[in-house]
Amino acid sequence: MLKSVVVFISGALIGGLVVWKVPAMGQASAKDQTKAETPKVDLVALNNDVAKLKDIVPSNSHLMQDVGFHYNNLWFAGQKKNWPLATFYYDETRSHIRWLLRKSPTVKTRDGEVVNIQGIFDGIDTSSMAMLKKTIEDKNLEEFTAAYKLMLESCYSCHKSVGRPYLRPMIPTVPPQSIINYNPDAAWPS
Repeated sequence: MLKSVVVFISGALIGGLVVWKVPAMGQASAKDQTKAETPKVDLVALNNDVAKLKDIVPSNSHLMQDVGFHYNNLWFAGQKKNWPLATFYYDETRSHIRWLLRKSPTVKTRDGEVVNIQGIFDGIDTSSMAMLKKTIEDKNLEEFTAAYKLMLESCYSCHKSVGRPYLRPMIPTVPPQSIINYNPDAAWPS
């Protein structure tokens, strides 16, 4: 038994000494691992990737086309008192405006003046846009119609501010999408 204890203690001491002095085979020290885990950045490739991403981002006019599409549908949903659909199109309109602002919080006029469209939208968002949202929540067609028109005036004010007074929004006369049924009571499929 004494022989077993001596062998055990000797083995433990030798094993501890080996682990303490010699790192495990195939494993680097913590310092070496940190160096190995830090990848080298290829700045040329990174710059090329950024340039490519900038090149494929939609233009402001494309994003505003989306805004117009959703805002047009919002009119017809509201006129049919389809308030869930109106909420959807209101949210899509606002979301696409915010997407434009993430991409371009400022724009230059033809004269080179920098216009803070983020600041303009912040004012619209807390006034006419908020009023429009409330009319949808209240399911009030008369107030919705007035708030929709007020929002169009706000849109036009922004267009004039960025030097594009020729972009005059109006009450839509034709739905932009014939596949959507605006009637909240319509059976499906219709």
